[in-house]
Amino acid sequence: MIFLEREDGYIILDSLRVAQHIPRDKGGEILKFYKGQELYFKDCLESLAISQLFCTYVLRALEIPTVSLDMARYQSYKGIVSTSYNPHHLKEFSLKNILDKYFLEVVLKRKHKSYIQKSYDLYNLEDIYQALCYFFRNDSNNEAIVSSLMQDIVKLFFCQFLLGDYDMHYRNLIILKDSSFRLAPFFDFDGSFCLDLNSTRYVVALENYGHDSRKRRKPIEVLEESIPKYYELFKELFVLIPTKTEVLNDIEKSLGKKLHPNTIRHICYDEYIAQIDNMLKMYEKRFFKK
Repeated sequence: MIFLEREDGYIILDSLRVAQHIPRDKGGEILKFYKGQELYFKDCLESLAISQLFCTYVLRALEIPTVSLDMARYQSYKGIVSTSYNPHHLKEFSLKNILDKYFLEVVLKRKHKSYIQKSYDLYNLEDIYQALCYFFRNDSNNEAIVSSLMQDIVKLFFCQFLLGDYDMHYRNLIILKDSSFRLAPFFDFDGSFCLDLNSTRYVVALENYGHDSRKRRKPIEVLEESIPKYYELFKELFVLIPTKTEVLNDIEKSLGKKLHPNTIRHICYDEYIAQIDNMLKMYEKRFFKK
């Protein structure tokens, strides 16, 4: 990312001048630096910093664009430093704004209420698809644009479950415009490995159920419903998934130190892989009988 001194695995940012303080919703601040590129620092526990690093290594293995992250220290604060998702300052559109703008057409006219304001606050995939169709309806290449964006959004949803990320909401889905339209590199992995495998605490609202929390479904169930359309994509992603040992070895090599077991024990990555594997096998058994 940047060529600065590293100590005990952390990049030392003390020599950089803070260019901007960006308030955070839940305490603390995001510090913005410049070192030939925009850098964003957030203080956090080492275990959280490592889990965010883990996410970027997995996404890279799956050939999915992501910002560059590294563990860093600024003065007495330790945390994570990342590059910008839009370093060339291209015109950008937040998926949240698109969904809000076409709420009437996408949700109300279809007579359901899947717009939710919970910790896991993604629309269902059909709502996203319909909103993008409205947004790009005047573009001559609209079908190809929407199809490409939906492929990338589905990849993100797959990775959300794989990485146990309950906080990857639609404000973090940014569409950039250069020669065409594409999703910005994925960023903000604060909620990684916090998704509860054994409860319905973090759930997704689907179109038929609205705000009835008793009928909301787990992310894995949304993936299951997406299989008929995206089965081949899921299979392609699944074979690229690196093992936990491979990722941790790469992180240790990058940081130049061994990771303490207490800083990685919350990473229940293997359990999520097993659930996705089971989901794909069940589908194959049902629809690809010999």
